[in-house]
Amino acid sequence: MKDHVIGIEIGGAKLQAGLGFDGDRLNALVRETVDPSQGPKAILSNLKRLVPDLLHRTGLNLSDVAGIGVGFGGPVDAVRGRVLVSHQVEGWSGFDLKAWFERTFDLPTVVENDASAAALAEARLGAGRGFRRVFYITVGSGVGGGWVVDNVVDSGQGIGSAEIGHTCVSLGTSPPAKVEDLCSGWAIGRRARERSQPGSLILKLASGEPDRITAVTVADAARRGDPPALQLLDETGHAMGLAVANLITLLHPEVVVIGGGVSLMGDLFFEPVRRHVRRYVFHLYADAYRIAPAALGEQVVVVGAALLARQKLVERL
Repeated sequence: MKDHVIGIEIGGAKLQAGLGFDGDRLNALVRETVDPSQGPKAILSNLKRLVPDLLHRTGLNLSDVAGIGVGFGGPVDAVRGRVLVSHQVEGWSGFDLKAWFERTFDLPTVVENDASAAALAEARLGAGRGFRRVFYITVGSGVGGGWVVDNVVDSGQGIGSAEIGHTCVSLGTSPPAKVEDLCSGWAIGRRARERSQPGSLILKLASGEPDRITAVTVADAARRGDPPALQLLDETGHAMGLAVANLITLLHPEVVVIGGGVSLMGDLFFEPVRRHVRRYVFHLYADAYRIAPAALGEQVVVVGAALLARQKLVERL
């Protein structure tokens, strides 16, 4: 029986393809950057080259592969394998990704949102391993989520679930706003630019140019003890903590795993998140959850996509 599977990540800035599995590890991984301005046509052309390159590195052929799993950077119809929309690359809306892969590579294909694929990876092989109920959050250029119960992704009615970035919170001093608009890396940078003052450490770290202020700049300033940077990250943790407290109260996962570029700030991010979760979570659940950093790094979506392919195309046989 064929037991090799290919996992693919299609993001707004990168493509990754991996061959699974050697135990719990990918056999091989290939990656290249994406120019969003070139649109889907260029990305699909790159994929036609990337998959054969992956197989060449492992000495395998398409005939050795059972199927393909795809983690796409945007909402998808997981039942039909269609892209609903991409907020990063124009031109994907309505595209039948499943049909394209099956026509191009003659292999059965499953398609899922990238955050849901990552959630499956962390649940089975990462920070959620050993737990039945795992909620995954990615905090990067946007904020996404995935919900896994008993190692199965919950895709809602087929067009996704767990979209925590599109839930709304209020910090009491302003009208409700989407979590993504308060906590994403882009949002942290934007809010810092709006608040930048002449002579501030944040502005100095950006060489005096407000347009160069990013979430990384804020983190650098916070590590140096800069009060405005620490205040901004506390507000970010407040918003995220409120959202996480709400999801724990509603779903009661055993563990909430948080990944993405913003999470790499470490305690600057996690300490205020945990503190505000404790403040807002339903008191009976106060000692019945964990908040853990993601464990699988930049491979997480590829690993999850490959696991999805193995789960739906191999293990069911």
